[in-house]
Amino acid sequence: MAPSDKTSRLSQFTTWVSSHIKGDEKGEAQIFLDRLFKGFGHEGWKEAGATCEERVKSDTGGTSFADLVWKPRVVIEMKKRGANLNKHYSQAFTYWTYLVPNRPRYAVLCNFDEFWVYDFETQMDTPVEKIKLAELPKKYGALNFLFPGEVKPVFGNHHEEVTREAADKLATCFNYMIDRKVERGLAQRFILQILMAFFAEDIGLLDKYLVKRLLDECESPQDSYDIIGGLFEAMNRPEGNQGGRYKGVDYFNGGLFAQPAKIELDTKERILLKEACDFDWSKVRPEIFGTLFEHSLGKKQRHASGAHFTTPVDIMKIVGPTIVEPWRDAIERSKTLTEMQALAHRMQTFTVLDPACGSGNFLFTAYRELKRLEAALYARMAERFPRSVDPKQRSLGFVTTTNFYGMDVNSFAVEIAKVTMMLAHKLSIDELHVSESALPLDNLDRNILHQDALITADGQPTPWPKADVIVGNPPYLGAKNLKRDLPADYVNRVRKAYQSVPKMADLCVYWFYRANEELADCTKADRFKGRAGLVGTQNIRANASRRGGLDYIVESGTLVEAVENQPWSGEAEVNVSIANWVKSKDETLLPTDRRLWFVPRTSSVKKARASRGEGPTHKRYELDMRLVSHISSALSDKTDVSGALTLDCNRNPQRAFQGVTPGYNGFVLRPDAATALLAKEPGAQDLLRSYMIGRELNSTGKSTRYIIDAYGLDLTDLASYPKTLAHLQRAVLPKVQEKVKTERAKASDMVKAREDHLERWWTFWAQRTELRAWLAGRKRVIAASRTQRAPFLFHFVSTDLAHGDKLQLFAFDDDYSFGILQSHPHCLWYDTKGTRLKNEVDVNYSSDEVFATFPWPQSPSKTCVNEVAGAARNLRAVRSATLKGGATLRSVYGTLAMPGKSALKEAHAALDAAVIKAYGFSARKDCLGQLLALNQQVAAMIKACTPVTGPGIPDGYSTPATLVSNDSLG
Repeated sequence: MAPSDKTSRLSQFTTWVSSHIKGDEKGEAQIFLDRLFKGFGHEGWKEAGATCEERVKSDTGGTSFADLVWKPRVVIEMKKRGANLNKHYSQAFTYWTYLVPNRPRYAVLCNFDEFWVYDFETQMDTPVEKIKLAELPKKYGALNFLFPGEVKPVFGNHHEEVTREAADKLATCFNYMIDRKVERGLAQRFILQILMAFFAEDIGLLDKYLVKRLLDECESPQDSYDIIGGLFEAMNRPEGNQGGRYKGVDYFNGGLFAQPAKIELDTKERILLKEACDFDWSKVRPEIFGTLFEHSLGKKQRHASGAHFTTPVDIMKIVGPTIVEPWRDAIERSKTLTEMQALAHRMQTFTVLDPACGSGNFLFTAYRELKRLEAALYARMAERFPRSVDPKQRSLGFVTTTNFYGMDVNSFAVEIAKVTMMLAHKLSIDELHVSESALPLDNLDRNILHQDALITADGQPTPWPKADVIVGNPPYLGAKNLKRDLPADYVNRVRKAYQSVPKMADLCVYWFYRANEELADCTKADRFKGRAGLVGTQNIRANASRRGGLDYIVESGTLVEAVENQPWSGEAEVNVSIANWVKSKDETLLPTDRRLWFVPRTSSVKKARASRGEGPTHKRYELDMRLVSHISSALSDKTDVSGALTLDCNRNPQRAFQGVTPGYNGFVLRPDAATALLAKEPGAQDLLRSYMIGRELNSTGKSTRYIIDAYGLDLTDLASYPKTLAHLQRAVLPKVQEKVKTERAKASDMVKAREDHLERWWTFWAQRTELRAWLAGRKRVIAASRTQRAPFLFHFVSTDLAHGDKLQLFAFDDDYSFGILQSHPHCLWYDTKGTRLKNEVDVNYSSDEVFATFPWPQSPSKTCVNEVAGAARNLRAVRSATLKGGATLRSVYGTLAMPGKSALKEAHAALDAAVIKAYGFSARKDCLGQLLALNQQVAAMIKACTPVTGPGIPDGYSTPATLVSNDSLG
């Protein structure tokens, strides 16, 4: 559509509105919206694919109806003509939050005369554009997404871009100072003080253009020392400034100007500050400025434009459930003046702690939301009891920044966080239109502390400030990397101080454990305390990290909202999990429905990002949400199998093995290299074996490389193969020696193991002696890739192969055992108990977590055993028949998700039915629940020394040889 056509159509729309619309929210909203869509080139909203009055589950448990939803573009909420749209921001945000899957990107509030456009993914509290109805024909760019096709909107009030540019200027100025040897602490104080001055000038705390005028007066380094340094002194003068250059400058206090920073600025620094001063600092977002600024400091060729920040919408996944929703629910339920006054008094004492606060993003958002709740409470009091309060005269001083506490190991981040919170006070005053002085600033030196949140210098747990709720984003560092990235002595002292946390837990788990320790119980007498929300690595749902954190948390509390897994918007390139909990088991204090957020598995995270991505600053992904009755410590609503017990019958004898680990690439040969070696030394055929890894197993089922396997030979034996020995001496020995040297230098725990391997360097790092003993004399073994995505595939492979360590091997050669492992019950157990990778699609098989806890059918009849074995043989026959014309197993199995009949679907259904019958389970009941109950039953029988049926063919089966067929891969 040509620009002139757009202007003409929208002019017709605005003329029609002026003539026909009175502004009745209920009676005229739909016809207004239909005409709006026609103005943007559609036949109407229905023809465009939008819906009106769409049901949305609210965060307080009720149901609301959004006026218009057009996925994935926009949700529009209409209000009556003249309505103050600022009061309805939270409703628009709530609708937007829960319109999943395929959530609309934008939200619009409209009162028939004005459109407020929101992009909540990047800017929550301020519209990215406001458009008056009369201006729409010429200023439609911000609503470009309403046109047919993909038309990118153009916003005039997008604060993120301004914030990035401003952060760049100040960070570059700071880096210049450091490069010319200005003392770091002085440079930091100067940057923070000039930052506050820039903000103060544009948000009304200093006279307009004062800072710009002072910078213009600075023509030399000496001038800047006196003039800008003098401004900072004036801002620190308790009696104010009655005359002179700084006349009218009020006392700022806050601790920020306690030591005015005076620096002789060189020419390029003065130029940068003048350029920075030209920004409209009222549009610079304090909650993201700190992160962008901090990550640009001291890093060559690194700019804020390339840095990520934690988006406000991600922060709200914690602040919302932990702070906003309990308070909003209480406010909406309050009916009497006494109840409302009690809430106001409690809000005055309500405290929040972020024990890993960084630059203060979480604290800023928590403060802003609590101030909005306070305003909502007093508005409700004024509406219901007009004589009780005058909202226009109400002071905002009941909830102050001193209600908020933080700590961090980064001293500069702590100072940035203080400035962020100081600015939050003034911004709340402006947003909520109340009369209160923003000066002097609150002094937060006792609230936001520079300290290690885990241990003190003498190795004791660090005291935490007492708080009603705890929120935050602790550092991401996997257990395996703790001693790599942190001093070993520090790690040892942390582990000693927190002996209840397993050593193999990720670093963030210590914050989960400690937060739960610090929380008071949530009670009927005080529903607002005893709540927490933290971001963690995705490992918090599994294994040692789960045992040290979420398992401990659910012993005394309840998970009420969680994100199973998502890419994080912050600086770290990681996937995270989020847990919000209440320290109580009392259902009267908990929401009836818990919310569980997850990435839909129909498309990978990577694909979802790419489909909605807009450059490096936004890591887009698609989340969905379901209401559930409970959330387990695995952050799942499935039957919680965390209590499944290890079964001795599954461990003794050992049946689950990992394939060999060569340890060094020199052992592995491509076909051409193997052929060349055999040409020179035909006898090397004795040592060469086909080498299969996981991805080959699930694709072609054929190995593509060879491996030199000298298991059981010593150097004397290898002397009979001089060419092979020479190859190993050249390609393997130096690497083994280098490993020994490296581990000795690190004084690591691996020194002895590496030295032992040096004594047999011509053999694999991990040879799997027990597995080899079982394989001897057998023709096949069950194998699976150790990392798979559903549907999970198991195979028989030849024992002549060398099986790589990416294969999970099961020491069975019979069809019955294959049928059990390939069946739905075992695959479901695998999917639930395995460790999910960060893409949330691939799952690692763990012999300890999956196989060792998986109960096999107890005393199945011979008929049942035969039926399972027969169904297993039939399934493999169907697979083989489909692998023609270049198809792979994965491509064949992709058809299972498609509608329609297939021989493969029928073969799996038959196998599953036979296995369910062998278990004696009901197909109508929860399979996980039945498996868990059987696990507990078998464990009890073992403890009572009662015979049980372990893995493999049942002991009472009379003809086990008949269950061993001869098909295999490789």
